Amino acid sequence: MAEPNPSDMSSGVKRNAFSVLMASAKKSKPSHREPTSKSAPGSHASFRDALGPLVQNPESAVRTGEVIKYTNDYVLIHDKFPKASVHLLILPRDPTRTKLHPFQALCPHVSKVSETEEFYDQMSKVVRDCEDVAINQLEEQHGRKFTTEDLKVGIHSAPSMSNLHIHVISVDNYSEKLKNKKHYNTFNTPFFVSFDELRSITSDDARIKNGPVYCVQIANTSDLICWRCEKNFQNQFKKLKDHLEEEFNLWKKEKAVA
Repeated sequence: MAEPNPSDMSSGVKRNAFSVLMASAKKSKPSHREPTSKSAPGSHASFRDALGPLVQNPESAVRTGEVIKYTNDYVLIHDKFPKASVHLLILPRDPTRTKLHPFQALCPHVSKVSETEEFYDQMSKVVRDCEDVAINQLEEQHGRKFTTEDLKVGIHSAPSMSNLHIHVISVDNYSEKLKNKKHYNTFNTPFFVSFDELRSITSDDARIKNGPVYCVQIANTSDLICWRCEKNFQNQFKKLKDHLEEEFNLWKKEKAVA
């Protein structure tokens, strides 16, 4: 489910809304991460760095269930703040890329790091494997048949975590952790960049050219648009949240029984 490219909004967006929304965007603070608590005294750990230990030592979290699987190349975990009924994170383990912005780590036409195209191809195979895991989890949860069309895979244009990570998330937006407009829009506006789009994206893309503050404005100022019926809830998150439950149930009913 590829997200539209703001530099070419003619490619599949029913509403040519991006340019309109950005023209009216108000200035907003460049922050979109989960609410966090301060680190304990004497600890250098922080919310932004919380994925680092899992990248370096995934074995320690297998027993707790946080880590689903791992190889020398990646770690697959459950997102601690899932924004849908299934929400996984792929953590690439390449030490030369783990602290890079995803545009630099994964975009062959943007990155200044050598062999980025090869790395992207490597991660493409990982993504396909992890999609299978996500589909299996959906089917176990809901007792229905699902496909990759029921998933989104991609990155945030202004990530809240220091370590490189790729989201594998079901399209339903159904989770108690989805608590505000920002949470919803980080997965349902061009703030979210589909993995497939990363191969062809260039430095002319507005999200790259204008930087993270611009990207955060997308999530903070765009209207709330239902992912299924495209009804516009503007800034009425409570009404959208109630509506999402209705759409979630309809979405499940459309699926064949497993």
